[in-house]
Amino acid sequence: MRSIHLTRSAVLAGVIAAPLAVAAAPASHAAAGHGSAYAVSAAGPVAIPATPAVTSSGAPARRSVAELSGNPLVSASVLTAAAAAGRGRASVADLRIARAALTAEAVTVRCENGRAVAHLANAEIAGRRLQASPAPNSGVTVSLDRVGKVSLTLNKQVRNADGGLTVTAIALALPPVAGRSQTISIASVTCGPSDAAPAPTHRPSTPPDDAPPHDIPPSTMPSPNTHLPQAPAPTPVAKDLPVTG
Repeated sequence: MRSIHLTRSAVLAGVIAAPLAVAAAPASHAAAGHGSAYAVSAAGPVAIPATPAVTSSGAPARRSVAELSGNPLVSASVLTAAAAAGRGRASVADLRIARAALTAEAVTVRCENGRAVAHLANAEIAGRRLQASPAPNSGVTVSLDRVGKVSLTLNKQVRNADGGLTVTAIALALPPVAGRSQTISIASVTCGPSDAAPAPTHRPSTPPDDAPPHDIPPSTMPSPNTHLPQAPAPTPVAKDLPVTG
């Protein structure tokens, strides 16, 4: 059983890394923007710093942690985060949050140039199966005995001021304890878009209302204040005309 678990974990880690382990593109076609990612974080009575976390505005960066430990709230294995210019990816395997009755075999999220997708493999909360590919900002609420109301936002997407996108596969909120709320984020990525095309340095001015039509050269259009020369008067010419009749 242990060898099977390690094999599955190794495969998952390889899948996460593969899309970002690409050769650098030529300078004229290099990706622009920024990317960042982390696998798990929590705020509240139990605080978990973003683990692992990476950020990049250029070459791919990747970090992984074999197992999340040292906290009483979240357990997971093969936590992976990867980022590069304009894209990022994060994943978690064997997720378990006992207090929320939440489990998942795997959770992944990917974002590239402002577009994102999240996937949950065999995820359940309180025995309720969660969608494998939830729509953006899908809400789920359950009431648990001795816990209270637990709220989930699946595939949570927030558009940032710079045009980038932050997407979190699972954003979980637990009822307050001693007046303090507990939140947990699973697999979160921020990706900034590629640089927009530069604006033209010269913009044609708008012609005035009295400008000549484009199909008539301006030099041939007389000024309204210019006096044109009078045509010469006709000169009679003596000539014999044929007589008919």
